[in-house]
Order: sequence, then structure tokens, then C-alpha cells
Amino acid sequence: MTPRLCILQVTETNVGGTFTSVTRLSNELAARGHQVHLAVSRLRDPSMDMSSWVSPAVAVHDLRLVRQIDPAQDLAGFLAIRRLIDRLAPDVVHLHSSKAGVLGRLAAWSTGDSARMFYSPRGLSFLQQDASPRARSAFRTIEWACARLGGTVVACSESEASLVRRHIRPRRIALIDNAVDTACVPRHEERADGIVRVGIAGRITHARNPGMFGELARRHAGPRTRFVWVGGGDDDDALRLAQAGVEVTGWKPRAEALVEMSRLDVYLHPSLWEGMPIALIEAQTAGLPAVATDIIGNRDVIREGETGFLRADVTGLGEALDRLIGDHDLRQRMGASARVRALARFDIKRMVDEYEHLYATAPRRV
Repeated sequence: MTPRLCILQVTETNVGGTFTSVTRLSNELAARGHQVHLAVSRLRDPSMDMSSWVSPAVAVHDLRLVRQIDPAQDLAGFLAIRRLIDRLAPDVVHLHSSKAGVLGRLAAWSTGDSARMFYSPRGLSFLQQDASPRARSAFRTIEWACARLGGTVVACSESEASLVRRHIRPRRIALIDNAVDTACVPRHEERADGIVRVGIAGRITHARNPGMFGELARRHAGPRTRFVWVGGGDDDDALRLAQAGVEVTGWKPRAEALVEMSRLDVYLHPSLWEGMPIALIEAQTAGLPAVATDIIGNRDVIREGETGFLRADVTGLGEALDRLIGDHDLRQRMGASARVRALARFDIKRMVDEYEHLYATAPRRV
């Protein structure tokens, strides 16, 4: 029987796939009887209604963590996390994403009890293509140095784990694939209008590559093919997408966004970097064939030629799109395979079971 634990989850943002994954994990752990605390920075979306994401059984703590390097803000963030650790004396401290990972590992290490510390990069910081080569080199060095503080790095995909082993070389590493609440993902249903809807769901950010999405829309949209971005985000990128002929839905509550995603026929995911994308997993769970960039994370979700296509550039992505747009039977076969594989592999119960085991084997504070 798994012992009941006091678990502190820390994340630097309340938007995107990382937040979705962390809140689902926190909710499921609380439902299993663990005492779960979620420390989250709401700076990216201060108006968010946390009650629609977080179970009442999870205690929420506000942090102020900024994405960029800011010595004053970062010191304040470090001290806030340290105070939480001192006050809660958790059995487990789990840090999600890069800024929380750096400040949280320093805070946990400073208590002299780093063995119960876990860090999930969820998209390694030195992969960020909106940063300069010099900054990315610095991020890699910071990741390597923080790994020397102890604890366990938890990769969310096999390809992320391989990169961690090669560049960060932590003393301990675990692999737990991302997962979703498959029961909440509506199944794709065929429509009778003959329109092929190609789209993506999520925030409009540089990482999701809206420029390439718009370029593909310009090249491949037609009378019977429409391109859709389910979500909102950067206003300038949203305008450029609309100018390229993309229907941008704007922000929607999560349940509505999932319904809109399930109405797509082909899922297009041209992201620049990933850990293991939640939205892509949800699309495969809905039964959508996918076309995605051949990068870390994407290649762990899609089985090439069976549930979708992985391609390196805009030309390859366009050729794969044309195949799926023009072949209804291929879309049906790939979508059916995607759903069967996703339901078997990416259900959240499996992920929570694995985290429970990982947490339970960490030394506990006496």
C-alpha cells in the first residue's frame, strides 16, 4: 500500500500544457488521499479562475515567478519557495519547468534535504529557439549545475530523457511519459459537409510556430479545406494567422476547447520545441491523425505512418498534409490507430501510478 504523503508541486505558470499536466497530477494525487499543495505563479494570467482547474482538495499557494532572469524577482521567488518548504515540511518537492526547477532546487537543497526533490523540465530550456545561442548555452550550463544539487530529474518523454542523459548527466533520472484524462477528451465524429478542417489547439506562442502554421494555411487552404487555431495568445501572431486565412477562435474554457479540437479532421503541430505535448496527446486520443515537426516530444507521441507523419520542414509537412487532406480513408485509418494507441498508453491513471511509486521510494523527512 502506498503511504500517504505530503506533496508540494511547484510550477512557474498557470497557462499551457505544463499547467494542465501539473493540475491533473495534483488533483489525482489528492483524490488518492495524499496531502497535495500546489504553488503556482499566476502572472501569465492573473484573472484565471483556478477553481475550474484545481480540486478543492488541493491547497493552492501563490508565487511570483517571472520567465526571464531577474535577480530581485528570482531572489524573492527562491525565498518564497524556501518558506513553503520550511512551513509544510513535505515528503516530496516536485518542481515543474525551468524557472521553478532552478529556484526550487536551490531552495530544497538549502534545507539540506534534497533527496526527496524531483524536477520535470517539460521542455528543456536550452531548446528554446526564441533565445540567442549564448543564452541557450547559459541555460544548458545552469541545468547541468542544478542537477549537481541532488534529487531526481523526471523526463516526460524518452527523447527528452535521452537529451537529459547526454547534456545534463544527473545522478538520478526517471522517465514517466505525459498523460491526459482520456475520459474528458471527446471523440472525433465525421461531419457531412465535406470540409476538411486542419488545426491545432493551445496558446499562440513562438514555441508553437504560428508563422509556419500560417504559411501552411496559405499554401494548402482551399474551398474544401480550412485551417483553425483553437485558442488565443499573442495578438500580433493572432493577427498574422487571421491574415493567412486561419480561423482563430480565441480563448475558450477547457471543455469547449476540447470539443472544438475534436471537430478537426487533421491535427497540425509544427512546434519548435517540446517536452511531450499534452495537446498532441489529446488530439490522438480524440482520434485525429497528426502532422508534426520531427522533434523531441512529438516523435514520442506519433507513430510514423500509423498515427500520423513527422517531417523536418515546411515542405515535408505540406506534402504530408496533402496526403491526409486528399485521402479520407487514410484519415480514418490513422485516426482510429491513434485513438487505440493513445487510450492504451496515455491514460492519466498509468502516469499517477508511476509518480506514486516514484514518490514513495524517495527518503521521507523524519
